[in-house]
Amino acid sequence: MTILAGLWQRLLLSRPGQPVDTLTRVDWLQGPVLYADLRQPPELTGRIAASCLAELSVDEARLLATQEGFAGRFALAGNLAEWHHEIDFRPCPLGDRGRLEDHGDLLVEHGVDADYIEHWQREPAPRGVPSGSARFVSEADGRAVILVRHGPRFAYARARGMALAPGELERRLGSASAAEARGLIDCEISFGTVTPQGWRIDRSSLPWRVGDLLLSTGAQIAGARLDVADTAADGLPFARRLRLVELHGSLLPDDSGLQPEAPALPPAPGESTGPFQSIPVIDMAALGGGDPAAEAACVAAICEAAAQVGFLMVTGHGIAPEVTARLQAAARRFFEQPLAAKQACYIGQSTNHRGYVPEGEEQLGDPGLDTTNKVPDRKEAFDLALDLAADCVPAGHLMLGPNQWPALPGFREDVMAYYGAVFAVGRRLLRGFALALGQRGDAFDHLVTMPPSQLRLIHYPHDAAAADAPGIGAHTDYELFTLLLATGPGLEVMNQAGEWIDAPPVPGALVVNIGDMLEYWSAGAFVATSHRVRKVGAERWSFPLFFALDYDVELRPLGQREAAPIRTGEHLYAQTAQTFRYLKDRALPEAARPVSSFGQVARHRHSIPDAA
Repeated sequence: MTILAGLWQRLLLSRPGQPVDTLTRVDWLQGPVLYADLRQPPELTGRIAASCLAELSVDEARLLATQEGFAGRFALAGNLAEWHHEIDFRPCPLGDRGRLEDHGDLLVEHGVDADYIEHWQREPAPRGVPSGSARFVSEADGRAVILVRHGPRFAYARARGMALAPGELERRLGSASAAEARGLIDCEISFGTVTPQGWRIDRSSLPWRVGDLLLSTGAQIAGARLDVADTAADGLPFARRLRLVELHGSLLPDDSGLQPEAPALPPAPGESTGPFQSIPVIDMAALGGGDPAAEAACVAAICEAAAQVGFLMVTGHGIAPEVTARLQAAARRFFEQPLAAKQACYIGQSTNHRGYVPEGEEQLGDPGLDTTNKVPDRKEAFDLALDLAADCVPAGHLMLGPNQWPALPGFREDVMAYYGAVFAVGRRLLRGFALALGQRGDAFDHLVTMPPSQLRLIHYPHDAAAADAPGIGAHTDYELFTLLLATGPGLEVMNQAGEWIDAPPVPGALVVNIGDMLEYWSAGAFVATSHRVRKVGAERWSFPLFFALDYDVELRPLGQREAAPIRTGEHLYAQTAQTFRYLKDRALPEAARPVSSFGQVARHRHSIPDAA
C-alpha cells in the first residue's frame, strides 16, 4: 500500500441509483497517524454574509450545517482503512471505513458501512517535504485541537464547546435561538497553505476565517506550547494557547530552507511581434500555491498567452496519470461496442443533451470560410457533465440534468473521476484568469457553483481514405475556456493572419483555449482563437472539458455595466442547437448569436481589427 501522507482531493462519490457527485469539494489531509477532512457543498459559496460568529443568523447556521468536517486518528490494516472522528463538525451515525484500491496517486475507496465508491487524487508534492501531525488541548477552554501538515498544505481542527450525538446538530438547529445556533456551529475545520507570510487559511467551516493567518512565519512549539491566531465571537483577534498532547513527524521545522528563490518576472505582455507560429507551454503549479512571486510569474505568462494566442499548454496541473489512463480505457471500451449498444445512449433521447453522438450528428464550422465542412465531421462522441437529479434542476436550464450511462461496469466512476480532476484544474485556472484580468483570485468563484461544464469523449476512427477530411470543423468553443486531453496530432489553430498552425500534443500537458465567454468578459483582451481538427488518418481519442459559468450568469465585459449581457447558459444552448441535427427544429433564445460569432473566424469575416 502506498504511503498515504499528503493532500487528497475527492474526484467523485458514486452511490447506487443516485447521480455521481463531483460538485461537493472534499479535501483529506493525511499526516503521520492523524488526519483532517472537510466537505463543502457548492451552495455554500458566497451565501454567508456574517463576518464573525456574533453576526451569524439562524438561517446561515442551518446552511453551514450542510457541510461536513472531521479530524482524528487514521488506521490502516491491509486495504481496510478507518477514519476515527475525534473532532466532528456534523456527527454521523455511520462508521467511516473503506477498502482501498491503491493506484499510487489515485485511491479508489469502497465503503464498508455504506454502499459507495469514492475516487481520491493526491496533490503532487516534492519528496522530503515536512510531514507531521499533532494533537493539542486548548488551555483556556479545554477544547481538542488537531494540526496536520504535509509540505505546503495544512489542516487545523478545533472542537466546539459541547459534545453532540449523531443527528443532534440538525435537530437542535431546527428550533435554536441565534445564540444557541452560534454555539452549535462553533467547530472549526480549516485547510490552508504555508506561505512566506505565514500559515494562510484558504477554506474553513467558519467562512470568516478564510484569509486569516493561523501561524506566523517561524512559529515553533516551545515548552510543549503553541500559540495560534484565532478570532473571538465579536471578530476580534486573540492568541489561543495550545498544550501539546502528542506529536508525530515534523510539524514545525525551520522554514528558512523551504522557500525557493523567487523567479524573475517575465516582461509584461506587449505588442504582438507578428502572427504566432506555436503554442506556449506554461507550468501552472504555482497557481494557488504559497509563493506569491512564482504565482505572479505564472499569471503573467497566462495573460500573455491568452492575449496573443488564445491557446496554451499547461503542465503542473496535478492530474494523476492513473486517472487519465482509466478514462482512456473506459472510452475505448465504450466506442468498441457495436453501434446498437452505443445508440442505446443516443443523445437525442436525453432531455439535457447527454449521451452518445453518432458520426454525422454534429456539424461544426462556418460555411462562409471553411468549405471542407460539406462532408460530415469524422468523429463519434459521448457527452456528459455534472450528474444531477432531474428534480434538482431549475426550470428552463436545458443543459443541466442527469447523465445517460452505458451498461459497462466501472465506466461512470472512471469517467467521472477524470471529470472531477479536470474540473478542479479548471477552478485553479479560473483563479489565474481572474488575476490576469486585475481581479482578486477568488473574484469569480461564486459564479461556478452548478455550471453546465461538459466533458466529451471523442473518438476519431481510422480511415486512411479520408485522411484529409475534417474531424471537427473550424469553430470557437462556446464556454469560458476548454481543457483538452488529446492522444495524437490533428489540432490546428488559426493565427492572426488567418493561417492554420499545427498544435501537436505535449506529453503530460493539457491544451487550454479561450472560449467565447472569456473573450466577451475580457472585452476582447483575450481572444477565443478558432481551431479545427484535420489530418486524422490514425485512430485517436480526445477529451475536452468545456469550463462554463453557472447557467443564469448575465455576463458583461468587465468595467462595461451598460453593455448588453449574455446569459451564459442560453448562449451554450443556442450554439449547441445550431450544430446538432436532433436540435435543429428547436426554438432558439431571442438573443441567440450565430455560430462563429467570436474568435479569429469572426474577426476575418467581419474585418474586425485584432483586439490583442
